[in-house]
Amino acid sequence: MLVDRLEALVNGASRFPIGSKVIIDEREALDVLDLMRTTVPEEIKQARRLNQDREKILAQAQSEANRVVTQAQDRAERIVSDDNITQQAEDRARQILDRARREAEDVRHGADDYAMDMLSRLDAEVQRIQGSVRNAIDAMNSQGPVVVDEGSDDI
Repeated sequence: MLVDRLEALVNGASRFPIGSKVIIDEREALDVLDLMRTTVPEEIKQARRLNQDREKILAQAQSEANRVVTQAQDRAERIVSDDNITQQAEDRARQILDRARREAEDVRHGADDYAMDMLSRLDAEVQRIQGSVRNAIDAMNSQGPVVVDEGSDDI
Protein backbone atom coordinates (compact mmCIF):
# COMPACT_ATOMS: atom_id res chain seq x y z
CA MET A 1 0.00 0.00 0.00
CA LEU A 2 1.21 3.51 -0.79
CA VAL A 3 0.95 4.84 2.76
CA ASP A 4 3.19 2.01 3.94
CA ARG A 5 5.66 2.85 1.19
CA LEU A 6 5.68 6.54 2.20
CA GLU A 7 6.17 5.53 5.82
CA ALA A 8 9.07 3.27 4.85
CA LEU A 9 10.61 6.17 2.87
CA VAL A 10 10.42 8.46 5.93
CA ASN A 11 11.69 5.78 8.34
CA GLY A 12 14.58 4.90 6.05
CA ALA A 13 15.65 8.53 5.57
CA SER A 14 18.75 10.12 7.09
CA ARG A 15 18.18 12.10 10.27
CA PHE A 16 19.54 15.42 11.32
CA PRO A 17 21.48 15.20 14.53
CA ILE A 18 19.25 17.77 16.27
CA GLY A 19 15.42 17.64 16.10
CA SER A 20 13.06 15.33 14.33
CA LYS A 21 13.84 16.34 10.77
CA VAL A 22 14.88 13.83 8.12
CA ILE A 23 16.34 14.01 4.64
CA ILE A 24 14.40 11.99 2.09
CA ASP A 25 14.88 11.39 -1.59
CA GLU A 26 12.75 14.03 -3.24
CA ARG A 27 12.20 12.06 -6.46
CA GLU A 28 11.11 8.94 -4.61
CA ALA A 29 8.77 10.94 -2.31
CA LEU A 30 7.21 12.73 -5.31
CA ASP A 31 6.71 9.41 -7.09
CA VAL A 32 4.86 8.03 -4.08
CA LEU A 33 2.77 11.21 -3.84
CA ASP A 34 1.93 11.05 -7.57
CA LEU A 35 0.86 7.44 -7.18
CA MET A 36 -1.23 8.47 -4.18
CA ARG A 37 -2.88 11.24 -6.18
CA THR A 38 -3.94 8.84 -8.89
CA THR A 39 -4.69 5.83 -6.72
CA VAL A 40 -6.39 7.40 -3.71
CA PRO A 41 -9.17 9.13 -5.67
CA GLU A 42 -9.91 5.82 -7.41
CA GLU A 43 -9.96 4.02 -4.07
CA ILE A 44 -12.20 6.76 -2.66
CA LYS A 45 -14.50 6.38 -5.67
CA GLN A 46 -14.51 2.63 -5.17
CA ALA A 47 -15.21 3.07 -1.45
CA ARG A 48 -18.04 5.48 -2.30
CA ARG A 49 -19.45 2.97 -4.80
CA LEU A 50 -19.22 0.22 -2.19
CA ASN A 51 -20.91 2.49 0.35
CA GLN A 52 -23.66 3.38 -2.16
CA ASP A 53 -24.10 -0.29 -3.04
CA ARG A 54 -24.31 -1.13 0.64
CA GLU A 55 -26.91 1.63 1.17
CA LYS A 56 -28.86 0.42 -1.85
CA ILE A 57 -28.80 -3.17 -0.61
CA LEU A 58 -29.86 -2.03 2.86
CA ALA A 59 -32.71 0.03 1.37
CA GLN A 60 -33.83 -2.94 -0.72
CA ALA A 61 -33.64 -5.22 2.30
CA GLN A 62 -35.64 -2.72 4.37
CA SER A 63 -38.19 -2.39 1.58
CA GLU A 64 -38.47 -6.18 1.30
CA ALA A 65 -38.78 -6.50 5.07
CA ASN A 66 -41.53 -3.85 5.09
CA ARG A 67 -43.33 -5.66 2.26
CA VAL A 68 -43.11 -9.00 4.08
CA VAL A 69 -44.36 -7.42 7.33
CA THR A 70 -47.23 -5.73 5.48
CA GLN A 71 -48.18 -9.00 3.81
CA ALA A 72 -48.05 -10.80 7.14
CA GLN A 73 -50.23 -8.13 8.75
CA ASP A 74 -52.70 -8.29 5.86
CA ARG A 75 -52.85 -12.07 6.12
CA ALA A 76 -53.30 -11.91 9.87
CA GLU A 77 -56.11 -9.38 9.42
CA ARG A 78 -57.77 -11.62 6.81
CA ILE A 79 -57.50 -14.61 9.15
CA VAL A 80 -58.96 -12.60 12.02
CA SER A 81 -61.65 -11.22 9.71
CA ASP A 82 -62.45 -14.71 8.41
CA ASP A 83 -62.59 -15.93 11.99
CA ASN A 84 -64.95 -13.06 12.89
CA ILE A 85 -67.12 -13.78 9.86
CA THR A 86 -67.21 -17.46 10.78
CA GLN A 87 -68.12 -16.58 14.37
CA GLN A 88 -70.85 -14.21 13.18
CA ALA A 89 -72.21 -16.86 10.81
CA GLU A 90 -72.25 -19.45 13.59
CA ASP A 91 -74.03 -17.00 15.92
CA ARG A 92 -76.57 -16.20 13.20
CA ALA A 93 -77.12 -19.90 12.49
CA ARG A 94 -77.72 -20.55 16.21
CA GLN A 95 -80.24 -17.69 16.31
CA ILE A 96 -82.07 -19.04 13.25
CA LEU A 97 -82.15 -22.57 14.71
CA ASP A 98 -83.44 -21.27 18.05
CA ARG A 99 -86.16 -19.25 16.32
CA ALA A 100 -87.10 -22.24 14.11
CA ARG A 101 -87.35 -24.48 17.19
CA ARG A 102 -89.57 -21.95 18.96
CA GLU A 103 -91.78 -21.57 15.89
CA ALA A 104 -91.98 -25.35 15.46
CA GLU A 105 -92.97 -25.69 19.12
CA ASP A 106 -95.64 -23.01 18.66
CA VAL A 107 -96.97 -24.79 15.57
CA ARG A 108 -96.96 -28.13 17.43
CA HIS A 109 -98.90 -26.59 20.34
CA GLY A 110 -101.34 -24.98 17.90
CA ALA A 111 -101.83 -28.28 16.08
CA ASP A 112 -102.33 -30.10 19.39
CA ASP A 113 -104.89 -27.49 20.51
CA TYR A 114 -106.71 -27.72 17.17
CA ALA A 115 -106.72 -31.53 17.26
CA MET A 116 -108.00 -31.50 20.85
CA ASP A 117 -110.78 -29.06 19.89
CA MET A 118 -111.79 -31.20 16.89
CA LEU A 119 -111.73 -34.39 18.95
CA SER A 120 -113.85 -32.74 21.65
CA ARG A 121 -116.39 -31.60 19.02
CA LEU A 122 -116.38 -35.06 17.42
CA ASP A 123 -116.88 -36.66 20.84
CA ALA A 124 -119.82 -34.34 21.53
CA GLU A 125 -121.28 -35.11 18.07
CA VAL A 126 -120.80 -38.87 18.58
CA GLN A 127 -122.49 -38.62 22.00
CA ARG A 128 -125.36 -36.65 20.48
CA ILE A 129 -125.79 -39.21 17.69
CA GLN A 130 -125.46 -42.05 20.17
CA GLY A 131 -128.20 -40.44 22.29
CA SER A 132 -130.43 -40.13 19.24
CA VAL A 133 -129.80 -43.77 18.34
CA ARG A 134 -130.63 -44.87 21.91
CA ASN A 135 -133.79 -42.76 21.89
CA ALA A 136 -134.85 -44.33 18.61
CA ILE A 137 -134.14 -47.82 19.95
CA ASP A 138 -136.05 -47.05 23.15
CA ALA A 139 -138.96 -45.62 21.17
CA MET A 140 -139.11 -48.65 18.99
CA ASN A 141 -138.95 -50.99 21.97
CA SER A 142 -141.76 -49.17 23.73
CA GLN A 143 -144.18 -49.44 20.76
CA GLY A 144 -144.03 -53.15 20.63
CA PRO A 145 -143.83 -55.25 17.51
CA VAL A 146 -145.21 -53.73 14.36
CA VAL A 147 -147.74 -55.92 12.54
CA VAL A 148 -147.85 -55.66 8.81
CA ASP A 149 -150.94 -56.81 6.95
CA GLU A 150 -149.91 -58.32 3.71
CA GLY A 151 -153.31 -58.24 2.16
CA SER A 152 -153.87 -54.59 2.52
CA ASP A 153 -153.00 -52.14 -0.19
CA ASP A 154 -152.66 -49.18 2.15
CA ILE A 155 -149.04 -49.08 1.93
